[in-house]
Amino acid sequence: MPEGKKGLSWFRLILLQVIVGCILVGICAYSFRIPYDEVHVVPPQDGRDMFAGVPMRVDVTYPGLGTISIDDPKELLKLKSSFSGLLALGKQQNSIKPPRLLLSGVMAYLDQEDIPFQIETNAFRFGQDSVNSLNVSADIRKLQSTLIDKTLTSATVGAAIGDNRNDVFALQNGEITVLSGVERAGLTAQVQSAVRVIDFSHFDGLAQQPDTHYVIQLADDRAVKKHWIHVDQYSNAYIVVFDLLDETNQRAYFKLNNAS
Repeated sequence: MPEGKKGLSWFRLILLQVIVGCILVGICAYSFRIPYDEVHVVPPQDGRDMFAGVPMRVDVTYPGLGTISIDDPKELLKLKSSFSGLLALGKQQNSIKPPRLLLSGVMAYLDQEDIPFQIETNAFRFGQDSVNSLNVSADIRKLQSTLIDKTLTSATVGAAIGDNRNDVFALQNGEITVLSGVERAGLTAQVQSAVRVIDFSHFDGLAQQPDTHYVIQLADDRAVKKHWIHVDQYSNAYIVVFDLLDETNQRAYFKLNNAS
């Protein structure tokens, strides 16, 4: 066979193999439908995967006082760790005792849906998971106390005093009276300008009776019973805020701005 025809035969054979190979690859790709450049979102297989996201804010609602937001990264990581630890260690047990004080809120994430939560003295719910067993009751109370401390601010308490839907009373020398508009406006301004006191160990006046005791009756439509916030004022310098429904006995201490 001439050299030209032999080279042409080899070329046709190679070309035929390439064509057949391409056809086979195309058939396989179509049969198996290989998903190139497709992204599939796999739903979480376990409730604990709720904590895989990055929290960017926690909103806490105190009944009758309103909502505050926590967005400090360090505090968010602590709350995320506390939430995760409670659900990992606690169990759901039957409870017929209604909550005295129920805080609610939401953990807002950067990369997934927001998850609501509720916390009372002995129970915690996050999303669809809840725990109220004795082995985590102390941690639940600690978490509730922390969130109450975050919520009882000069802004929230001052706003409650100034809210006309609430009733405000003064108890002094054994007599209880409704604050007048002028008295109420003055107390609102005092509380809103007060500075939070973290170290109050130098102040020994708390062992004495307060000079004036104020009671804010919150107009909370969801409350089954009357809900009061108590404000004790000492020597026109310090005020102490607490809620008798709070079984953790958390108190917020403030120094009035006009105090020396």
